[in-house]
Amino acid sequence: MKLKGRLTEHGARLLWKNFLPTVEKFGKTCQVLLGTDDVHFIQTSLNTDGVHVTARFAAETLFDVDSYRCQSKHFNLIAFQVEVGLLLRVLKGAAATNSEMVEVKLTTRQIPGPAGEPQSKPFLSFTAVGASTTVVQDVPISKPYTALEVQSLVAAKDVGAFCPAYVDVVPALGPAQAIVDRLKAVDDTAMLAVSRGGDAHVLVQTPSVALGAQLRELPVYPHTAYDPAGGDRSKSVSDQLQEALDNGNAASVYIQLKHLSRVLHATMFTEPAQVLCGEPLRLWYGIADGPGACVYNIGRTLWCPFLCIT
Repeated sequence: MKLKGRLTEHGARLLWKNFLPTVEKFGKTCQVLLGTDDVHFIQTSLNTDGVHVTARFAAETLFDVDSYRCQSKHFNLIAFQVEVGLLLRVLKGAAATNSEMVEVKLTTRQIPGPAGEPQSKPFLSFTAVGASTTVVQDVPISKPYTALEVQSLVAAKDVGAFCPAYVDVVPALGPAQAIVDRLKAVDDTAMLAVSRGGDAHVLVQTPSVALGAQLRELPVYPHTAYDPAGGDRSKSVSDQLQEALDNGNAASVYIQLKHLSRVLHATMFTEPAQVLCGEPLRLWYGIADGPGACVYNIGRTLWCPFLCIT
């Protein structure tokens, strides 16, 4: 197993300034999956309180292509778990000292065990080279994943990629954030629904009040999923939603508003071109993680489950 490469200046900045601070908002640890073509930062229920987060980068975005090596016996895939805060500290430190080059490699160190005996532990070793200084920092990581664990993580990274249709919330991102923040004062959980006609609905119901909002005429992705005969605007919003649900042109799920709010506000850091909201097929088949289960993919495409954000 071999992992080594020099971070690009652009890639290092993306990590410490945009994406890792966003990931840290959902959990203190994350799982890293590296391959020859892509690098993923993934958070599952092992790392968060329910939100599923995936950040994907092309390898050449983060690493100099001539220096990057990722080799293993399992399809050249390497995975492990790491504390997000430690990665941030190292990358911020390298930026603060104006390092000209930051090299990353997977290594092992001998450290004292509980009884004083030497133990071999895995680390990500960062070597930051400046005009007159060289700083080496080792970030402890979990034991590299087995082949079975790697395959499980490969499946987890694609959990939000199987929605039959999405709506893009970017045109109404500001109002969506304001709506969710107001609904949080009413209840903890809301029904989130999207239709192939381009509508998104958020509805809170308690024994004493029902409050909701409709975001209309949002772009639908893929374009082939768009249904121009989406709904009868002469009907009430609730009737439009019920009709769309009844005829299969809409899907709904219950979600914790704190998760939805966190995802929407996290877009301030990553500035996505799209924020796609859709229901993964696993929810259609009734095997979601539970009420409020949420998938959030960060990168060129961002997602959230039922919300998918790109």
